Amino acid sequence: MRIASLALAITAAVHAQEPLSLTPTIVEAERIDDEPAAVSVISSQSLELFQANSFSDLTGIVPGFNVVSADSRGYGQVVTMRGSTNTLFFGPPALGLMIDDVPLGHAFSYPSELLELEEVRVHRGPQGPNFGRNGPAGMVEMFTSRPGEKFAGSLTTEYGSYDHVGLGLQTSGPLGGDFSHTLQLFHDQRDGYIRNSFLGDETDDREATGGLFNLFWNPSDDFELRLRYYGEFVNDGSQRLSSLSSPDPFQDSSDFLGATDLERHQFSLHSRKNLDWGKMETITSYQTWDLDPSTVDLDLTDGTTPWVVIGFPADARSSITQSQDLVSNEIRFSSLEESSLRWQAGLFQMWIDNEGTAVRTTVLPGPFPIVNDTTRFDIEQLNLASFGNVTWQINDSLALDAGLRLDYHESEIDRVKTDITTATNTVRGSQDDLFLSPVVGLTYAITPTLDGFIRSSIGNKLGGFTAYVDSANGPEFDRERNWSNEIGVQYENSDHDLRIGLRGFWDQIDDYQFNQSVPFSSDFAIVNADEVTSRGVELDLAWTPIERLSIRSSVGYVNAEFDSYTDPFTPGANFNGKEVPFVPEYTGSAGIRYDFDSGFFAQTSARVSGSTRFDAANTGTFTQDAYLVWDAEIGYTTERFTIALFGRNLLDEQYYSFINPQIAAGSPGDPQLFGLRLRTMF
Repeated sequence: MRIASLALAITAAVHAQEPLSLTPTIVEAERIDDEPAAVSVISSQSLELFQANSFSDLTGIVPGFNVVSADSRGYGQVVTMRGSTNTLFFGPPALGLMIDDVPLGHAFSYPSELLELEEVRVHRGPQGPNFGRNGPAGMVEMFTSRPGEKFAGSLTTEYGSYDHVGLGLQTSGPLGGDFSHTLQLFHDQRDGYIRNSFLGDETDDREATGGLFNLFWNPSDDFELRLRYYGEFVNDGSQRLSSLSSPDPFQDSSDFLGATDLERHQFSLHSRKNLDWGKMETITSYQTWDLDPSTVDLDLTDGTTPWVVIGFPADARSSITQSQDLVSNEIRFSSLEESSLRWQAGLFQMWIDNEGTAVRTTVLPGPFPIVNDTTRFDIEQLNLASFGNVTWQINDSLALDAGLRLDYHESEIDRVKTDITTATNTVRGSQDDLFLSPVVGLTYAITPTLDGFIRSSIGNKLGGFTAYVDSANGPEFDRERNWSNEIGVQYENSDHDLRIGLRGFWDQIDDYQFNQSVPFSSDFAIVNADEVTSRGVELDLAWTPIERLSIRSSVGYVNAEFDSYTDPFTPGANFNGKEVPFVPEYTGSAGIRYDFDSGFFAQTSARVSGSTRFDAANTGTFTQDAYLVWDAEIGYTTERFTIALFGRNLLDEQYYSFINPQIAAGSPGDPQLFGLRLRTMF
């Protein structure tokens, strides 16, 4: 697949965009006969409007959702939904992710760049009874396109700032007999954004190659078999990091050229059988994710000047190799869509094995000039679950939704750490857990155009182990429990092409899983804060006031605070009333597009993010203030080609997408970018 993708690099392009005018919805709440609670539905045209090419670009488009990106292809990223987050490397995700019904594992394995997507659906609140994959705070579903009745394809070339080249190919359609296919191949590369004054070069260059292939077999209208493969090969430079004390966030003086090499493979087999009473579906997947290696200079200096974090001359480096193997199986049954009593039930199994080696090297003055801390770990997790939900259409106006999930979970750790004294610290342990996750909700059609709903649910985020802490400091963390409540209304007037959704939520989270650094060491633990409360309001709007003009907007406000949390490693450090790290105070977006009769189009969009804390103490130095990113695009489209000129971050706003308090460094967000895209269709 890599060879095929590279061969297409002359004529193809990544991130192809649909040339059609926008559909009249970007975010919609399904009507009462479809879904009892609000769901954000983002079409491919809406992804184009907001130039959403990466997973983190969904921030602001979906109220209450945010991605804290460390610019390392998802490794170390934090994905938040309504105040619930994942921890950096070992904790389970709060927000589950599925691509074409294939569940992904931990949040660090979520792909950073988006495939060509037909639709994204974001479900808010605990989703345990609705999916095989556990979604304790919500679920994101991504869908690529299915084949049509005729063969179709496209080639796209993109060139832009920092010598960015995007190349890709898409084809779909019948193959003969009862077989059809879809294919995506891509190659994407650019020069680095960060200038290294010591090495005299840009260090954070990026390069990725990959592809997606689906083979469909439809011998009859009531049966389908689907074989799917997705692969990605990443050969990146250093993680995008610079010192917080640097006057220019896009400059450093590191003496060590880091790298991020990553490879992922997904194989899955899907089947669907329509029966007289409903539908049966199965999904079996095997996935590998290999990081080999991720290396980074932690002091971000040339090694001859004092490192302010330690206070004396030092050279600190980190090297991590890590792999994740995942096997999942799901079988689910669902009723006929036209039934007044609709139901779904299923069984789910997922096994995950995380294995790796982390080496932290520090050069110090004194009798031990070179210090190596080496950690080798193997963490296995097994999740077995049964799930089901029922929606009863009581009358024309009222629907009741109820569901239940039963989980059994096992986790084991085998970890060995060797430090400067050559002493060996071994951690071995296991845990198991059995728990229920219920949900109940009501939807009422107030008028033919206005629905109201209320929902209450329990979400459970699995417990487990972290490898980066000694046995004395507690490698084990407990299950997190979220009692989530929401109420909202949805207005939909097709005569005026207008949709408005308004929701309020209140989440009470016990044993909140949270990363905490261990003082005077390079370790960090996952601890459980006793109680966190998260409250907020979400508003979204989709409007087509006149033909060819589309307006989309959304805003989400989140207030997530520690009600009860004391740092276990710092006596007397109480963080009650402090804001939860990684959760912006608010996010929002607005976009507008107009398609002219002549074929020309123009669109512009903006996304905002409120103040974000990056440590539990809410230290000002480790806080990113509110910022706004403005994008725009103009172009011309016909049935056979599209050409477009685009700009991103037109105001050249400077901000950090991630801050690491442990090394006083951050990942600056994308600078001002321009580019030209040409797409041909056949």
